[in-house]
Amino acid sequence: MQTRQTRTAYLLIAPALLLFIGFTAYPFIWSAQISFTSWDGLNAVKKFVGFQNYIQLFQDAEFRQSISVTTIYTVSVTLISTILGFAIALMLQRRKRSSAIYRTIFFSPVVTAPVAAAVVWQLLFDPYVGIIDIGLRALHLPAPNWLSDTRWALPAVIIVGIWKRLGFAVIVYAAGMSSLPVSCFEAADLDGVSGWQKIRYMTIPLMRPVTTLVLITGFIDAIQVFDHIFLLTSGGPIGSTNVMSLFLYNQGFRLFRLGYASAIGWTLFTVILGLTVLQWQIRRRGES
Repeated sequence: MQTRQTRTAYLLIAPALLLFIGFTAYPFIWSAQISFTSWDGLNAVKKFVGFQNYIQLFQDAEFRQSISVTTIYTVSVTLISTILGFAIALMLQRRKRSSAIYRTIFFSPVVTAPVAAAVVWQLLFDPYVGIIDIGLRALHLPAPNWLSDTRWALPAVIIVGIWKRLGFAVIVYAAGMSSLPVSCFEAADLDGVSGWQKIRYMTIPLMRPVTTLVLITGFIDAIQVFDHIFLLTSGGPIGSTNVMSLFLYNQGFRLFRLGYASAIGWTLFTVILGLTVLQWQIRRRGES
């Protein structure tokens, strides 16, 4: 009987397992192999070059620039969205009647299609008809050409990144705050503790595991950014928004350097793996 149940179980998971092997496991291993070759994706012959792609990668000024851009983007989006998400979640806790409506509003950018979001933000950042520059000119402030100016293109895509990430932070923080022990805050009210003191000495320490989760997942998500930067600026102007994932795309599918692009992908994978391991370690220490 047990053997029959086991066979049935294997039979049921076989389609999903085959899809995983064909579309995830095999490409994963294959990309590692071609990262040690020089291959344009068209020629049947793949020339083995050893670690040359990885050595060349860290000598590439454009790759170093992409690391810098990715770091600025990742740190800015993650930290700002985390701080704003915490503050907004605090306000929603005080307005419990309408919190569900506001949660839906703040979470909607997370599930908005990247193409639709990019089209809207292109219109908003337009130097002639965009509402942002129209508002700045009405206030007699300089209205930059957001997506075409090397000084403003990266801040522009960071704004979009914060907009897309903020809803996740709000929802996670709101869920965490709703599970905090009410008795502790009631006791603090009886002792005359001010609102700011409760936030500083009670809410923030109690929410530390949630903050760790939001920060680590935020870093992992932001370091892989591709869609809205590709749609808004394509890495320009002059590489000012050329993040690592976009650099990988350009090397692999525009310049047909698939071996080099695979080396970039594995470098990016190593960074993400390191952040994931760090998350596990921090969570284990928090639980202990």
